[in-house]
Amino acid sequence: MKFFDKELKKIVSKYDIGEFIKSKPFKAGYVQTNILIVTDRGKYVLRYYENRTKESVSFEVDLLKYLSKHNYPCAIPIRDNSGIIIKLHKKKPFIIFSYLEGRHLKNINDKQLYQVVKHLALFHKITKGHRPRSSNQREPRTKEFLLEVAKKESKRFRDKDKGLTRLKLIKSKFNELKVPNELPKGVIHGDYNKENNKENIKFKQDKLTGVLDFDDSTYAFLIYDLGVVLLYWTRFYVKRFDFKKARKIIKIYERYRPLSKLEKNHIFDALQFHVLMLMSWLMYDKWKGKDLFKILSKVLIELDSVGRDKFYRNLFD
Repeated sequence: MKFFDKELKKIVSKYDIGEFIKSKPFKAGYVQTNILIVTDRGKYVLRYYENRTKESVSFEVDLLKYLSKHNYPCAIPIRDNSGIIIKLHKKKPFIIFSYLEGRHLKNINDKQLYQVVKHLALFHKITKGHRPRSSNQREPRTKEFLLEVAKKESKRFRDKDKGLTRLKLIKSKFNELKVPNELPKGVIHGDYNKENNKENIKFKQDKLTGVLDFDDSTYAFLIYDLGVVLLYWTRFYVKRFDFKKARKIIKIYERYRPLSKLEKNHIFDALQFHVLMLMSWLMYDKWKGKDLFKILSKVLIELDSVGRDKFYRNLFD
């Protein structure tokens, strides 16, 4: 969605944030539209939700208000002069947020990565057991949802056999997953992709100053996020699983939120779960011209060759 300054000036006039001076769209953000707004009082961010309902956005508002009460480094949603946070523009919701200082980095080094892991652990510690309003409006991370997505995406193929073959593989691996209902739950971020972190995290030198983009956040078992981190930071961009870095990530995480024995036993499943979720969501898609499904299938094959017990020992023994 493209906004003109005339429209933004009118929107800003409904808030107590100063007189509108200028705006600039952010390049970051593949799904939602994000715009920097400068007033005579400072900087703010307008986030326009291209594909979210007002009810779904209320989940994010509740989460961010909860995080800000616990001094977590996230943007704070701002009320307009009538006390309203979620507004509508052309029938789609938007929010104006406080601006977080710092900058996005093109490449995140290991020292900065461990800052990310620290704040993920703190995020989980804060949100454990917390279920924001409208959580039923966010995509869950359940076996049932995974299978529903896989069935839908398999029907996109002209070659029906190809779609059915891929669905069969996902169903097979799906049945091997062990995700006990007793696993601690709370809010997950859901998008700690190594590439996306260039847009989702802000730094001042090596100090993390802000965590952004909770568009994929939902209520789920907390170690799902660890599965996301382990996939992108220890395997997806390299040929073999990097257990040395994985152990370091777990060690840093546990400094701020110790894992239960049950969680440790099922990090293997959390990693597989995220791989299968991606394979379902992006069954038909390419990544840099390559078949993403095949790339992720190789990750599953490697995990099978390692096995649950050896994977556990490589991380914790």
